[in-house]
Amino acid sequence: MYTFNFDYIGTRTTGNGAGHYLIAGPNWRGEKPDNVDKVICCETEFALAIYRTQLLGPDDLENVKRIQSQYSVQTVSDFLREPAPEASPAIGFPSIAPQPDNEFAFFDLLNFVLQFANA
Repeated sequence: MYTFNFDYIGTRTTGNGAGHYLIAGPNWRGEKPDNVDKVICCETEFALAIYRTQLLGPDDLENVKRIQSQYSVQTVSDFLREPAPEASPAIGFPSIAPQPDNEFAFFDLLNFVLQFANA
């Protein structure tokens, strides 16, 4: 949410092999599970992951598809095959539709989003 890359997974930082990575929010206080390679701490409640796989040419497309089919994202409880924790309260996201009659709509949205950013 702060618009900077807070970690990297890939050839330059973690090598070319497969791995298991836990992305943890700012309030997570757990221990790194044994079968997780690294805990990546995010400073906000929102994170964006961008996956890229190098394509060396048209003949490499099937290899890229094979590699991409191995990517997965799941909750910690699913990964560890444990019961899920109690669900968090629902978040009442505000509408982002234009509000021409409210010149302060941007600030209303900003105030909502800032509650998820830790100072």
